[in-house]
Amino acid sequence: MSSNSKRSFGKNSIFGYKNRNISVTLTRKYRYNINEIAPIFWRITFDRKFKHYSTGFEFSKEEWDDVINKELRKHKNFKDTARGFLDKTLRSLIDELAENNSFSFEALEERLKGDENETETADETISVNDAFQAKITSLEEDNKIGNASIYITTFNALMRFKYYKYLNSSKERKEFVSRCIEKKRVRVGKDVITVNETISFDEITPQFLEECEKFWLETSIEYATIGIYMRTLRSIVNNNEGKEAYLIGEKYPFGVRRGRYAIPEGGRREIALPIEDIWKVEDYETDDEILATARDIFVFMFYCNGLNYGDLCRLRYSNIDASSKEIIFQRKKTLRKGEAPTFIYAPILPSMVEIINRQGNKDQDGYIFPFLNGIEPVDKNESKIKKIIRLTLDPINTSLKTIAKELKLDPNLSTSYTRNSYSSHLTNELLISPIVVRKMIGHSTKKDVTAGYVNLNAKKRREMNLKLLNPKKKYSTIDSGKSVEVG
Repeated sequence: MSSNSKRSFGKNSIFGYKNRNISVTLTRKYRYNINEIAPIFWRITFDRKFKHYSTGFEFSKEEWDDVINKELRKHKNFKDTARGFLDKTLRSLIDELAENNSFSFEALEERLKGDENETETADETISVNDAFQAKITSLEEDNKIGNASIYITTFNALMRFKYYKYLNSSKERKEFVSRCIEKKRVRVGKDVITVNETISFDEITPQFLEECEKFWLETSIEYATIGIYMRTLRSIVNNNEGKEAYLIGEKYPFGVRRGRYAIPEGGRREIALPIEDIWKVEDYETDDEILATARDIFVFMFYCNGLNYGDLCRLRYSNIDASSKEIIFQRKKTLRKGEAPTFIYAPILPSMVEIINRQGNKDQDGYIFPFLNGIEPVDKNESKIKKIIRLTLDPINTSLKTIAKELKLDPNLSTSYTRNSYSSHLTNELLISPIVVRKMIGHSTKKDVTAGYVNLNAKKRREMNLKLLNPKKKYSTIDSGKSVEVG
């Protein structure tokens, strides 16, 4: 087991490459014992199946971790050879076949004839790991970072259970359970529990799921969270993208009938804070810059119509309209070619100005906040932007859990709470029309025939959001009603 990883999903491969629905990665393939000397293969995935192409190299787990995470001179020959084969042979062949819509393993192997690489075909269908990775990649490409994090968290929880099953002695199992409890809320840093195992779909049986539930309970995971994990796994099993599900008929493990696994009831976990708890976070004082940044970002997201973290990172000073005293932007996830743009109008409140002055860029020609500094917001940089958003979100959510613990708030506190807290308070406490709330947060109102009659001007939007401010707090920025000054 490794206690550190460069990415939260659990990295066990390098030199990744993708063209349409064809992906390539270099991976270590062991059969039984993770610590055995195991061969390194090119793993090519296409149409939910994959094959392995031998490199002729093999490494132990420790050596492979060094290959992935370190730049050691002794591995230079291997890396140069692998990179050269990918760039000069595999990539060009795959690109050519993909562009002609003629890719198949047979066609690739025909083109590779004469090469010393040999094909291993023992695995005919993709694993649970592969299905999770594909889903996570798809969500990240659609900028659904929050949803992707649920799949990542579920995957990591499954990996911990699979590792637990490998432990032979009760002492080892007890120690691992204790470690999982201790590090339960650690999401980033060297103390994160990262386990790389492989789970096949054939393993997903009712007995496997029952044992998994028992393990999660032992590690102090609540039934509501277990329900989320199991529904996420069920979604993976069912997510056939227009094809047959991974498990069908008698092999399908979920259900209420006898002999199948019933997902624990727990309902949808409430992720909305009372307004008083939002104010507690806003009033939280600390000398720790990391905690202070997490606090400010959380509060800004709440007051800014509950916008999500990805949209916050993309905000630019050009989104500020001084005449209406609002930030005007489009949600990234709703941008679709051929559709009329839907804009969100977020009144700039005194608290938001204070946070921009503390956390924002002093140069007002680019992004409001510094997370994406140096990256132009153009299509070719989109993958880099999404990666930065994902990497910077984890430490913020980890810090929010620290703040929640000190303030005795919901221990699962994260940036995801801001959107639900904003809409919940407007709807349930201020009794504002759900149509208005949907317009404020950027949800579609196309199916509501009365939505066309609801039009808010800047003054009304501002009056509504000002009611969210803590009446006992004295803000240093005075809202004169005449102008908005930032900086």
